[in-house]
Amino acid sequence: MRAKVYPTTLLFLLMVFAGPLSAQPKKVRFSVSAISIAEVPFKIAQVKGFYRDEGLDAEFIVIRGAVGMQALLGGSVDFTSASGSTIAAAVRGLPVKLVFIASAKPQFDLIAQREIRSVQDLKGKAVGISSRGGAVDLLTQLIVQKHGLVPNKDVISLVVGGQEDTVLALRTGRIAAALLTPPRPLILQREGFNRLAYSGDYLPTYASGGIGVTDEKIKTSPNDVLAFVKGSVRGLQIARQNRADAMKILSDYFSIKDQALSETFFDLYLSRLPVNGSADDAWMKGAIDFTQKSLGEIGKELPPSKVFDFSFVNKAARQ
Repeated sequence: MRAKVYPTTLLFLLMVFAGPLSAQPKKVRFSVSAISIAEVPFKIAQVKGFYRDEGLDAEFIVIRGAVGMQALLGGSVDFTSASGSTIAAAVRGLPVKLVFIASAKPQFDLIAQREIRSVQDLKGKAVGISSRGGAVDLLTQLIVQKHGLVPNKDVISLVVGGQEDTVLALRTGRIAAALLTPPRPLILQREGFNRLAYSGDYLPTYASGGIGVTDEKIKTSPNDVLAFVKGSVRGLQIARQNRADAMKILSDYFSIKDQALSETFFDLYLSRLPVNGSADDAWMKGAIDFTQKSLGEIGKELPPSKVFDFSFVNKAARQ
């Protein structure tokens, strides 16, 4: 005998099941440049479920900076952590904005072979870079210039690849020095390599990691942008306020088993964090100036509003 389903019963069933179905998190794709210290707030937010709290199912995809920007512009991803590429694209006039920064300073330390004690000792030697004209290349040139050396004359730049390739090139003696992000400098120092300089002492206005998004996304899906920024801001807050949780996530993310190394790494990370994921006008102008110089567009007046939009960070703080 077939059971009868009365209209009131059907309405009740629809009400029961419609809620969970409508509450399904929205899928968004986030390209990250590498497993790096700049991605820590995002990893914390992902592990702690902050993006899901905001109604998002965030998928992290490793895509190199420049390619990540192409993926963003092509719509293959919704957000990118490639802050340098986002700023450069916006300076060129492309319709993108940086809406959050994970670090207001560059994260790179200049690490050299055991016998090299100063930047001046690099004269006549090769330093490793990831690509020509990229952030690592430009920061390396800036540091050697500050010490009276001429880039690509006194010091030769050699393209060796990403961070892990660079570490290998150092250990095998292929290069004399290179800029590396934590925890790699800390590990190499334990092995006897020397730390010559911290890039943030030479360029204080530089974003390491962030959230890049297209103008179209800001216009058509502002709630998604706000939700992703809110989750990321919460990740940043956990890093500042909950040492135990943040350290556990950081150690797992980088596969660090040594407690002392983990402590040192985390303290270094804290010292380079922005206050809330945004920056003031002076910082924004400095970041634009550096990028313009790197692109050969010196002298072009460009307001920060063409490159940055920290209104979502401000909204997240108010909420």
